[in-house]
Parts: sequence; structure tokens; C-alpha cells
Amino acid sequence: VQYIFVPIGMNTESHRSRGRPLTFDQDEVLDAAMLVFWTRGYDAASLDDLTQAMGINRPSLYAQFGNKRGLFLAAIDRYTETISAPQAVPLATVQDIAKAVSLYYGEIIKCVAAEGRPPGCLIASVATELAARDGEIRSKVSNLLGAAEDFIETRLVAAGYGGTTLTAKVMAEMIVAVGQSLASRARLGATPAQLTALAEGFTQQIFADRPPEPLS
Repeated sequence: VQYIFVPIGMNTESHRSRGRPLTFDQDEVLDAAMLVFWTRGYDAASLDDLTQAMGINRPSLYAQFGNKRGLFLAAIDRYTETISAPQAVPLATVQDIAKAVSLYYGEIIKCVAAEGRPPGCLIASVATELAARDGEIRSKVSNLLGAAEDFIETRLVAAGYGGTTLTAKVMAEMIVAVGQSLASRARLGATPAQLTALAEGFTQQIFADRPPEPLS
């Protein structure tokens, strides 16, 4: 869910057949597929489940996305652009880094424990299911994590955090890891109040005990 620091509008041309006009709205069918994967997980999502939710037949799915795996890769991109990307706004716009991280967690909690949506995160809860056996998906998830950590590290350094005891890099990794934990706990049934208490406790601890260093 915190894998948000990627260009919006990323190229998904590799998932499309060339020279064949679309007979459906790709964003709509990806939204439908995304919800099926998010709810059921990758392995449990059958082609019948997917095509029924998407409103297309199997030949159309194969022509447009190649196979179930190709559809899932496209669904990850769609999720990152439409669900995860808004969560980055506080980190990019709020000047106080502690407040930015707190708001960032609030946006994550709204997503992973929202009524009317599957619990958890498509990436943290489902894509990691495949990472151990699929190198491309493992690399995709790792790159998204790394981009999030790099962005937060840059913010921390600019704010004067990251001494010799706990570097800005380690702090950034911890912040992202807690975001993953929120998604995992939501998948297991944690309430928004429980998730908020965890996020607020961590944020207070990591920032209150480590005031920023004077900026030179």
C-alpha cells in the first residue's frame, strides 16, 4: 500500500496486444480484476472469477493481457496508480516530516481498513504471495519498496534526522515496514482504531525520542 513513489501513468504497453482495437474499457476491466485479486489472492482467483467480474471472455483476456499473470502485473500497476498514489500526498506536501508520516499512515489505514473494500493491500497482501516464486514480481515489489524508502529518506535528511545511532535510511525503512504491517494486520481483521493506535505510537516514539539535528 505504501508502494507509491512511481510515475503515474506508467507504461503498460507490454500487457497489450498490438494492432488490435480494444472492445472494452481497459481501466474498468483492470479495476474489476484488481478487486478480485485483492479479495481472493492470486492463486484463489480463477479465470472464471476474473472474466465474470471483468465482463469479458477468456480470448479477450488472453489477447489483451497474455495470461492471468500478465493481467495481475497490469492490475498491480493500476492499483499503484489509483489506490496507492494518493497516499503519497502528505509526504510530498506537508512540511513537518513527523506530521507528514502521521498523515501518510492515516491514508494507508483509510485504504486497508475501509468499508466496502477488501481488507489489506493488493501489493503487501497479495503480490508478496508470488514474490518467492516469481522473480519479476519480486523485483517489482522490491523496486516499489525501495522507491518509497528513498523518498522518505530524502525528506528525513532534509529535516535534519538521521544521526550515527539511527540513520535516515534505517528510519525510512522502519517507516515503510510499519506501513506494511498496517496492511497485514488489516488483512487479519484489525480495526481502524487498532491500526491508528499502532501508527500513532510508532510515530510518536521514532520522532519524539529523536529530535532533528541542527541543519548546517
